[in-house]
Order: sequence, then C-alpha cells, then structure tokens
Amino acid sequence: MYSREQVKAITDKIFNMSGAENTEVSFSSSERSGTRFANSSISANLVQFDQQVTIRAHFGTKVGSASTRDFSDASLKLTVADAEAAAKASPDRPNAATLLGPQQYIPVDAALPAAKAFGPAERAKMVRTSIDISKKVGTVGSGYIPKMHETSCEANSKGLFACEEVAEASFILTCRMADGSGSGWAGTTGIKDISMIDPVEITEVASKKALNSRNARALEPGRYTVILEPRANARFLSLMTGIFGGGGGTFMQGKKPGDKIFSDLFTLKSDVGNPILRQTTILGDNTPAAPVTWLEKGVLRSLSGGPNSTNPKATINMSLVMAGSDLSTADMIKQTKRGLLVTFFWYIRGVDNATLLNTGMTRDGLFLIENGEITMPVQNFRWNMSPLVGYNNVSLVGKPVPMHMGESYDGGNTGLIPPVRIEDFYMTSLSPAV
Repeated sequence: MYSREQVKAITDKIFNMSGAENTEVSFSSSERSGTRFANSSISANLVQFDQQVTIRAHFGTKVGSASTRDFSDASLKLTVADAEAAAKASPDRPNAATLLGPQQYIPVDAALPAAKAFGPAERAKMVRTSIDISKKVGTVGSGYIPKMHETSCEANSKGLFACEEVAEASFILTCRMADGSGSGWAGTTGIKDISMIDPVEITEVASKKALNSRNARALEPGRYTVILEPRANARFLSLMTGIFGGGGGTFMQGKKPGDKIFSDLFTLKSDVGNPILRQTTILGDNTPAAPVTWLEKGVLRSLSGGPNSTNPKATINMSLVMAGSDLSTADMIKQTKRGLLVTFFWYIRGVDNATLLNTGMTRDGLFLIENGEITMPVQNFRWNMSPLVGYNNVSLVGKPVPMHMGESYDGGNTGLIPPVRIEDFYMTSLSPAV
C-alpha cells in the first residue's frame, strides 16, 4: 500500500507533467484479505490487491479523463497525455464545477503499524487460539477474520489534497455444538488497534452461549422486555438511520430540530475524529466533515435532508456513536426483573416503509432473564417491530463497543454501539433456528 507521503509524491509528479489549465487526480490502492475457518479448521486465505489513478485534465470548460493501474513515470506521462487529448476533443461544459483549493481536515491516524502488518500468519495464530478453546470446551468454531488496508486520495492543481490511509480488521465467530443442539455468536469489527481483538474472550463468549443454548424451552409469543446485545442493537439501529436524511415515512412528517421524538436515553452522534473508530473525516465532496449530534436525550437536533435540513452535507453513518454508559451486559441483566437476552438478529426484512415496521428472527443465543439472572435458554422467536417504536421504549443502555451495522461484515459501516434494554418488544411466533 501507499503512504500519504508516497501518494503526495505521485500526485505532484502528475501535476508537473500536466500542461492543462487545471488537473485533478483520483488515487486508490487497496488490499482486501481475510482468513475463513469452519469446522474448527482454516478453509480459505483470501487476498486481493488493486490500484488505480484517474487523471482529469481541464482546458477552460473542456474536461477529459484517462486512467491507469501502472504507476511508473512512463505510464503516468502517457495517461496525462491521453487525458489532455480527451479534454481537447470533448465538448464544452458550461456548468463545470469549481475546483476546491486546500482544505483542513480533522487529523486521524487510521493506519497503525500492527494493522497494516496484520497478515495470514497473524490471523492463523488467532484461529489456532480460537480452535484450541473450542476443542477444549466441546464446541465447533466457524469464523471470519477480514483485513482491509487502503489509501485513497482526491487532489488537484489548486491545492486540494484529500488523502487518507486506513487499515482495520475484524473477528467474527459462531460456535456450535457438533450435534447442532446449540449455537453462540461473538465478534468485533472495524478495529484499527489490533490489540483490541481478543480471540480468547470472543471464543469463550461464543462457546458459552453454544453450550448454554442447548435444550431451549419454548415460551409463548408476546411482548417482552429485551436486552439487545451490541450486534443485535446495531442491526436494529441501522433500520432507522435513514430518517435523518429525509426518510422515516409518516413518522418524520413535520418533525424539526428541537422536537422530542425518542426516549431520554437515546443520544446519537456522528463523532468525527473519534479515537476508537478512527474513520474518515472527509465528506463525499472533499470538504471537511465535522461532528454532528443527531439526537440528544431523545430530542432531534440535526437533519441532513428534507425541508428542515440543518446539515445538508452531513452523513449519518460517519463515525456513528450511540451514547451509552459504563454498564456491561452482565450489569444490565442484574438490573432486569424479567426479560430476554438477545444475541443476534438475522434475516431482517421490511414490512411497512411508512412506519419502518420490520420483521426478523433471533439467533445464536436467546436466554430468559429472571430476577437479575439468566435462568434458561429460550427457543428462538420471529419478531415484528419498528425501531421508531423500539427506541421510544429504551429503559437502559450499556457500554458502546465497535460493531458493524450492516447485514454482512464488509465495508466501513462500524459504529460504537451499546447494548440496550427495550420494553414491549413484540415476539410474534416461534422460530426453529438455533
């Protein structure tokens, strides 16, 4: 991969080669790799490298572009010539955008040495540690350890240099009983500081849930107090982030900053520059991103779309943090008289766009809480619930941890997400999955 200094040297070289009135450069280089293991053995090591430079030459209102994956001087010089030739042959663009000059971004170190060096040997050691624990306690582990290292940059001859280097990894694990009688999930995602990934703790948590979820008993469907662990809460939260960009159906009609719309315990921010997430501080138009408070104690503070927009360029999923407390999930269980501990949601599908009603199923560990203790495993449920209702019924929040919000684990969609306790969560029917 390329460092910021190496990218600067390449873009400066291109500007010196160019004879255009103005020149833009889009630079990208990436390594996407990962180790998969199943049935307690490594099944695949994957790696993909890519790099590209796109050069756009401007002559007045004429613009042309050319791209190359070869960063040698000869190739760059030829690509510059091709872009300039394409520009001269192109029609005028009377509405051509004005190029940005230098910008000041919140600094963030998102490519730590250990993350950049996190290769198949390091991942194999984590897998071996996990497998050894699984074998010792009698579970079978299947997991995924993805690693991403990429550098991207948008630069121009007017002084713009929007460059960032990112390296991160995740550890995703499902442990099951060999006979399929129990299943447990644990994981962490989007980690820049590799020392935060603890394969021992992750495997112990997933294995314990697999062991304890055997002989699950069926409970009657109905409305339950639930504690959503961070992964379940992250998926549930992802169903409603669109309301801050002009979505939200009938719920958001007429809503404006200052309106109380959720529980007092619900605060949501884009904490740009967050020292744990270490995510981009550059907006899509290459202007600097700034921290945004979307909700404060249930009160709407910002919108990025719609007639009452206050931050039209802000992006909800940039460095997203749902505020919490210092309570662990275990602490929250102790404070719950009766309810369900939910590990994981899967196969979530929309039912009604107007109200954001969704349906899904629990999976990989569902347990009954009675008088502050877990008393037995529970057969999984299908649920029907809108996050617009659920986040009005929050009665307790825990400590936020890095957790991916998407259905898969690829991409940069990790937020800091706490476990939450939600009242009257509607479990509609039994589900036979483990």
